[in-house]
Amino acid sequence: MKILIIDDDVIDRMAAIRTLKESELSIGQIDQTGFPEEGIAWARDKQYDVILLDYRLPPSNGIEVLRELRGLQGFSAAVVMVSHSNDEELALRCVEAGAQDFLMKGELSGIRLKRSILLASERYELERRISESHLQLRQLAEHDSLTGLRNRYFFDQALQDAIPQARRNGRNLALLLLDLDKFKNINDTLGHVAGDEYLVKVARRLELSIRDGDNLCRLGGDEFAILVHDLERVDQIRLLVKRLFDSLADPVVINGAPVDISVSIGVAVYPECGSDPVELMKSADVAMYRSKELGRNQVQYYSQRFHSAMENRIQLENDLKKSLYLDQLELYYQPLIDGTTGEMSSVEVLVRWNHPVRGLIGPAEFIPIAEETGFINEMGRWVLTKACQQFGRWRQQYGLSRSLTFSIAANLSARQLKDHGLLSHLHYCLEHYQIPPARLELELTESCLENSLVVLDQLTALANLGVNLSLDDFGTGYSSLAHLKDYPFNILKIDRTFVSSIQQESDARLLKAICSFAHSLGYQTVAEGIETELQRDICVSLGVGRMQGFLFSKPLPLSEFEFGWLTSESGSC
Repeated sequence: MKILIIDDDVIDRMAAIRTLKESELSIGQIDQTGFPEEGIAWARDKQYDVILLDYRLPPSNGIEVLRELRGLQGFSAAVVMVSHSNDEELALRCVEAGAQDFLMKGELSGIRLKRSILLASERYELERRISESHLQLRQLAEHDSLTGLRNRYFFDQALQDAIPQARRNGRNLALLLLDLDKFKNINDTLGHVAGDEYLVKVARRLELSIRDGDNLCRLGGDEFAILVHDLERVDQIRLLVKRLFDSLADPVVINGAPVDISVSIGVAVYPECGSDPVELMKSADVAMYRSKELGRNQVQYYSQRFHSAMENRIQLENDLKKSLYLDQLELYYQPLIDGTTGEMSSVEVLVRWNHPVRGLIGPAEFIPIAEETGFINEMGRWVLTKACQQFGRWRQQYGLSRSLTFSIAANLSARQLKDHGLLSHLHYCLEHYQIPPARLELELTESCLENSLVVLDQLTALANLGVNLSLDDFGTGYSSLAHLKDYPFNILKIDRTFVSSIQQESDARLLKAICSFAHSLGYQTVAEGIETELQRDICVSLGVGRMQGFLFSKPLPLSEFEFGWLTSESGSC
């Protein structure tokens, strides 16, 4: 038996040790300390059978220490509280706080202490078994016996708790009701055992689709529910719904035969669709049955405005996938001006979408959709092809008659860095359109720089190809010397926020620091977002290599750019 004594009185500790040795208990180890913090640490790190805990432990008291001990993960010792006081109310408080027994120090004897320790150990063991039984009963009460998912009892309580939490946090809460279509047919044709197997396999697939922290429950029969917490944006639900449908797309095999899965989903969002559990549940239920009425195996959103927004997003996604072969994408061009000569030193290509109904759509609206759907790889290759093709034409058209010295720059996204065909495609474009690699710049934002060997290998391969790599929006993310040294960038494009905030010279302190940092490490610098002459002059004085912004030119379609910058004196190519 291992025993720990926590008592600030050294004489009392010695007396307790002497009494323990007289008790004829089978004691293997006795540790002692007069400091509560040390006692708690020992109890955490070692496994004691019994702790003798003094009630008076300045600056706190034994009950506070007891509560800390009981709160330790894996704590498994019986606790006997000791005190010079014979106050019965104090003894009751100690037992209520979790002690297994209470003894007066003045009455300690070997026999009395032995009996107390043995009884305390038995009581603790009984408490442990009761606690384990309660835990098992709770598991049974809150879990579905067939699928192992949380059940209706848990769901009702979770929904009841989730709404006040969402209200406090100011976050959206979504409720998804899922009903398996024509499940009765499976039971009728294959039998109830096969139906149960079907439900279990569907449950496993649904589990793989939800985020950590969200609650997937089986409400009963063929009906499931998902509580989605802490939504930053309501349109994130669309991505979850897509994952759910994708996970159920392939049939399950029952009795050696494939069985298709069809599910109708209804979605309701707090607080828009209901301010309490009853209203939210009713809204999701209405949406789910509406989904069944409209043909099954689809989703319906209770809010008309939300549903319209989701339909619009889905329509935009479908339209975007058609944009390439319908020739709706177009490149715009924005010049970058040399900080020393004032001439155009490079041009950035920017993609725009000429939507047949909505008109010209900017990248901020459709690039995130392309990223989410994976269409960004196909679009990115198109941009690189068109940019190199156009640059090759300019070199043929103007290269013989004048010195065509500017470069061309295009953007890459995080998804493109994982496109294994990117390098070979880029190599083809450079050779086919006769572009010197050093005349092409590829811009990436800091968000692309995840801790991934694939990304690092791709960037290294691009750098080895001879193209220039530019880190866009520099200064807004997680830039650091340690971070930059891992990647082969040679250009830092300073984020526009450091320029746009300059209204007078004193506003340029951050920009000055960033430029000093970049130049000290040998990076070329680009400042974007320049709209005033003061901002331009300050950038020039700080040695910024190139400048970009509306002061010089907004992004222009091809014809306007060629007229303004290639066929006039303003370009000075």
